[in-house]
Amino acid sequence: MSTHTSSTVTTRIQSNRGQSIVEFAICLPVLLLLTLGVVETSNALVSQHVITKMAREGSNMISRETRLTDAASALQTMSATPGTFATTTKVIFSVLMRSSTGANTGFLVLYQRYEFGNASLPGSRLNGAGSFNSANDYTANNPNGDAGLRVTNAPAGIATDAGSMIYVTEVYTTYTTLTPVRNIGVPIPSVLYSIAYF
Repeated sequence: MSTHTSSTVTTRIQSNRGQSIVEFAICLPVLLLLTLGVVETSNALVSQHVITKMAREGSNMISRETRLTDAASALQTMSATPGTFATTTKVIFSVLMRSSTGANTGFLVLYQRYEFGNASLPGSRLNGAGSFNSANDYTANNPNGDAGLRVTNAPAGIATDAGSMIYVTEVYTTYTTLTPVRNIGVPIPSVLYSIAYF
């Protein structure tokens, strides 16, 4: 092999190596963004699954006439919560009733309401408000007469019979990202939410 041929082969190899490095440098940010996005989305989905499970379990417990404070204690001791209740999570128990007497006859009303956890997180997405007696398991003071307790944005067709009840648990939790993807414009929510009806 002549020195000229050897020199040409060496130059081509070096040129190919340089080209590969440039191509890798161009692709690296895209690959890194995809990897971080997959990791962050997976973690957010796991956290969403946990709070959905908590909401279902909360509604299941209160539908079996568990005291609201006891159900709250049970949810707080769940081992897989996405954060501590005092700082990251808020749970709202609501019992809805189709009123059969008084001014609220035929209306779906808030019969019971109890909230615990981080008070700075949003409130219930179910409209209707009133005063609730803690000594009587947070039962509304006047469920059949207080028009402010009426719930008009619940799903259609629930609790259609007079006196029937629907048990609702709402869970909010703040979501802290593992990666810096939120800083580069990837839309990851800062608060996760789940609601369950029984």
